[in-house]
Amino acid sequence: MKFNVNSDEMGKSIQGLAKMVSGKSSLAILDHFLFVVDDNNLHVTASDGENMMRTTMDIDVLSMPDKEDDRRFCIHNTVICDFLKNIPSQPITFDVDMENSETKISYMNGHIQFPCTSGNDYPSICFMKDEHESVSLPSGTILEDITRTSPFTGQDTLRPVMNAICFNFLSEGLDVVSSNGGVLVKITHTSIRTEKEAKFLLPPKPVTMLKYFLSKEEKDVSIRFTDNAAVFECDNWQLTCRLVEGRYPNYNSVIPQNSNIEVTVDKKQLQESIRRMLPMGNQSMKTVKFETASTVLTVSSEDVDFNKSAKEDVTCETSGNGITIGVNGEVINTMLSQIHSDVAKLRMTEYSRPIIIVPDADKENETFMGLVMPTLIS
Repeated sequence: MKFNVNSDEMGKSIQGLAKMVSGKSSLAILDHFLFVVDDNNLHVTASDGENMMRTTMDIDVLSMPDKEDDRRFCIHNTVICDFLKNIPSQPITFDVDMENSETKISYMNGHIQFPCTSGNDYPSICFMKDEHESVSLPSGTILEDITRTSPFTGQDTLRPVMNAICFNFLSEGLDVVSSNGGVLVKITHTSIRTEKEAKFLLPPKPVTMLKYFLSKEEKDVSIRFTDNAAVFECDNWQLTCRLVEGRYPNYNSVIPQNSNIEVTVDKKQLQESIRRMLPMGNQSMKTVKFETASTVLTVSSEDVDFNKSAKEDVTCETSGNGITIGVNGEVINTMLSQIHSDVAKLRMTEYSRPIIIVPDADKENETFMGLVMPTLIS
């Protein structure tokens, strides 16, 4: 079998597929990519045993074997990745000899030759049932949502549901939620509606894959999902993944509905102030202290063990009583980075209750809400 393909196009696909290969699989074949030639298309697949990513690219077929089995072959991921990483954009020619289990790649001024194995040994993944839910979402919406929520997922192996991003399709819209127990982010799209309510929990590995491929995608993405699996599909790629099974906590129950204190502040000024305070505070706790007044938010930090402290005032507008509350400065800054507007609102009730962070003005058909639990201060 012999075909031509553009090295740059293949390199971009292979670079994304490499994120799927774990290197710790019990099956040696999963350290390989599966190549399948179909007419003038080349399908390249990577899998870690629970998730599978497949990309499709155009090729120019020069010769095709009669047997379909000879159109499937596997190449070790490091061999092809290292080659494509170090070659400039140009047409390259694959010459696959399945009888001798060898592959030769010829390029402008040379060639490389290495072993290949039969693609029939590569495991297939089929989690989907006949009955499933379907929805189509803009690629930009999915990418933005998982980018804004993924910093706040958990890393607890005993509670895998907290490590996932929750997509909750409700009658009033789509909620995209993440939480690690101390922080919660909820993005609601009121314009996205489905025929019936449904939910799925997307684990970290598929999130990483989607971030790479969605960044290069402009079309809508088709999503099919059941209780335990999902398929994300676009023109040139398809991701099949196992979902996290379990019941996601009732996130709305922990969001305070009535906050008697609201601070409206310039987002950038507050972030810069927190960055200046953090080096002068306890480096393990990352705690900063907020003290509110009518027109000033005082931000301070202290490390009594090393006799360090810092304090400065940030101009703001405050409604309600004054309050003193401790927060994790790094978490607050990360949360503020997810807000699109230049002005943020901090809503508080008392020193032991969560802080709600929202933008001064939401985007059309979208609302953003961040929740941060306070930390103890002396």
